[in-house]
Amino acid sequence: MAISRLLKLSVLMTLLFAAMLYAQSSSGDSLYESSADNFFGVGGRAVGMSEAVTVSVLDGTALLYNPAGLVRVKRPEFYGALSHERVKCVSNWRKGPGSRAATDDFAETRLNSLSLTVPVPTYRGSLVLAFGVNRAKSFDRTYTFASGTVGIYTENALEQATGGVREWSAGAGMEISPHLAVGTTLIYYRGDEDYSWDYQSEADFVWRHYIDEISSTYSGVGIRLGMIAEVNPYLTLGLTIDSPTRYRIKQDYSQVTIINGIRDESVGSYEYDLQHPFSFNAGAALRIKTFTLEGDVGYTDWSQLEYKSNADKPNNKSLQKYYSDAVQLRLGAEYVIPQYGVVLRGGFKHDPLPIAGSLMSSQIEKNRNSFSAGLGFLIDKIVMLDIAYARASYTLYDGERDVSSKYTSDRVLLSVGYRI
Repeated sequence: MAISRLLKLSVLMTLLFAAMLYAQSSSGDSLYESSADNFFGVGGRAVGMSEAVTVSVLDGTALLYNPAGLVRVKRPEFYGALSHERVKCVSNWRKGPGSRAATDDFAETRLNSLSLTVPVPTYRGSLVLAFGVNRAKSFDRTYTFASGTVGIYTENALEQATGGVREWSAGAGMEISPHLAVGTTLIYYRGDEDYSWDYQSEADFVWRHYIDEISSTYSGVGIRLGMIAEVNPYLTLGLTIDSPTRYRIKQDYSQVTIINGIRDESVGSYEYDLQHPFSFNAGAALRIKTFTLEGDVGYTDWSQLEYKSNADKPNNKSLQKYYSDAVQLRLGAEYVIPQYGVVLRGGFKHDPLPIAGSLMSSQIEKNRNSFSAGLGFLIDKIVMLDIAYARASYTLYDGERDVSSKYTSDRVLLSVGYRI
């Protein structure tokens, strides 16, 4: 989030509660919504394949990736996963001899996934039920900024946010023919975000200090539909559709403004409704003996985000200006070495930021890509232990301040599946 937008947010928060929803750029209104995009991979196997598992998902994470894949679970399964993520931002102010670099990072370890999957005895075909919670979105981010020439004009800022959204879900997968499976997941979304913004500047003997803190809670309901079709023994296709989701977002905020030692403080709260658009994922998997190669495509038009609260509907045009559609490409591979009970995995994901790029303060210098690798170990034929590592990075440019910021994320996931 660009400094210029956040600085003006600090002023607007004092004037209007509604301004808590966005940061405003001098190039025009641009609204930032944490729940848009920011998908967080779930499960060691899936992350090791860069989440290219729309077709080949094999465990309880099918609740998130494709509920039709639940039919592959033939015995009751307990599944759990932990994630560790380190996020980092390095910003460079390019102007003149006073140019400076600033760096900030932090790390979080959390429960990533927990599920129970139970096959139901049937006379024909397969019916599998599942219940679970998955951390589907991450709000963890940091931004730091330092510019100016000491003694003449300086600016320093630090922005941090932590939190995310979990999917509390119940789902079912069913084989309706020997080569066709369908599934559905009913989802209750629940999450939170703690956001802080600390900005200091000194110019013309005026010292300013702004401290903003926002605590947000998110809730909503949605449904996910999935299908998997086996074309032949080697090729399988898959498709998922996520319905539009209406989030209820509640925010409590406090703001401290200090100018030349004079302190002013305000607190308040605000609530609004935000609707997410449809989301689509399609994939194709090629299996040759113990080798699997899958390619997936995801599409979401984030410019269709809409405020549903009457007081906020006038801001929908600004949402459309700031956000764009995004086509995500994922490629993953898996090779099983049966004699050793070891699985090797790797993947690549092109996950473009859904930023329209029409504002000088939000230009994409390098879009978001990630690489992943993973290992799986089958223990006593009943326990599957998976570990994965994924690294993602992108670079944004603030043309108004001539600041380039590189963001990186390093994730490690450990998951265990136990089948009775």
